[in-house]
Amino acid sequence: MKKHRNIAVYAIFAIVCVWMAGCGGCNPEPMPTDMSPIEGPEDGGTTVRITGEKFDMKNGVTVMFGGKEGQNATVPNKTEITVVTPAGTAGQSVEVVVTNNGKPDAPVTLSQKFTYIDATPPTVTSTDPADGTVFSEYEDSLNVLDSLTVTFSEAVDANSVSIEVAVAKTEDSMSEPTDAMLSGTVSGSDDSVTFTSDTPMRCGRMYTVTVSGATDMAENVLATAYSFSFSVTSPEQVDRYYVQEQDIQEANGEAALRLIASRPEIFDDAEKWTRLVAGNQDDYIFDRTRLSVGQRLWIKRGRAWGDK
Repeated sequence: MKKHRNIAVYAIFAIVCVWMAGCGGCNPEPMPTDMSPIEGPEDGGTTVRITGEKFDMKNGVTVMFGGKEGQNATVPNKTEITVVTPAGTAGQSVEVVVTNNGKPDAPVTLSQKFTYIDATPPTVTSTDPADGTVFSEYEDSLNVLDSLTVTFSEAVDANSVSIEVAVAKTEDSMSEPTDAMLSGTVSGSDDSVTFTSDTPMRCGRMYTVTVSGATDMAENVLATAYSFSFSVTSPEQVDRYYVQEQDIQEANGEAALRLIASRPEIFDDAEKWTRLVAGNQDDYIFDRTRLSVGQRLWIKRGRAWGDK
């Protein structure tokens, strides 16, 4: 009798072992086979649908994206999971791991990866000249600088960047700008673009720059236009001037005299070129058609010359 009882115990024990070995009644291992979509913005929030078999409807599931837990994971049926992605890093493709919450844990990694795409618009990080710069030292009052640079937080398409430069006189300037806007071209690569003006930026002017339209490689656009300004002070007026090479390199005669008269330190007015002729022709043999580098010009001022 005892022998039969032992046999029965052994038999039951064997059945239990077989049942345990087969994990009868335990939490099954999930079998995810597909995921859609497989990419989304870096700031998260993408609703992802995972399909497959043996998802735990009773205890739910945990879905990890590159080691970060997805949000609001739900199991509407044993063949489907919906989950919201956490934030990630743009450009990274991360493993997606599904685990049924019932014990024992059995994490399963999908064959597909989830890729985070850039969702952040570019921003302006610096400009050259910097906002508020005042230039008071320069070699040529009519050609202080001819370009400016804008640097962004990431690479942008230079062709998408619009740069407008408004021109106004400074308080110490004797003349108004000929044009209210400065024309030029935009070029660049990576995270930096340069505006090159068609005519040099000169003394006695305030330049206000507005940057817009900058688009990064993921087609995110600069959220709002960015503005900055800089100015160039006018030089003190002089009573004599020595002709420089840049004054006559384009043309001599009247054209050169008009250029010299337009200088802020002279008359700041090209139309007053005849005063240069009148003020120098009686002092020495003055040939208005043949100026030379280093030639001294007297700059006549006062009421006798029509000044107030």
